[in-house]
Amino acid sequence: MSFNLFKKNKPPSFAKASEDKEKEKKAAETILPAGAVDTSLVLKGVHVTEKAGNLNALNQYVLKVAAKANKIEIKKAVEKMYGVRVDRVMISVMPAKKRRLGRQEGEKSGFKKAIVKLAEGHKIEIMPK
Repeated sequence: MSFNLFKKNKPPSFAKASEDKEKEKKAAETILPAGAVDTSLVLKGVHVTEKAGNLNALNQYVLKVAAKANKIEIKKAVEKMYGVRVDRVMISVMPAKKRRLGRQEGEKSGFKKAIVKLAEGHKIEIMPK
């Protein structure tokens, strides 16, 4: 069987591959509709430090987020997960730092954190008392 580029009919293997891709797209759409944010992929956890604790008094909370997350995704994820209204999101990328243990050199991995300011009257219970 010879392969002709100018034929309108494609070999069956190409047709199956395109059908598989269409099925994957439909499956992805059923999991999350367009514009929806999966909070477990965006928010990694709470960044607990002394400075973060002081910011809680100013109605600001510090969270570790995914490296590729942007401000809009972070805002939607926090509003969906905690049921609050977010006024402002500030992002900071913490760089990786070199560490040594004897002769062994390594690197403490960096991360992305977000400082989320909530609207007045809204509060998140991060550290239960």
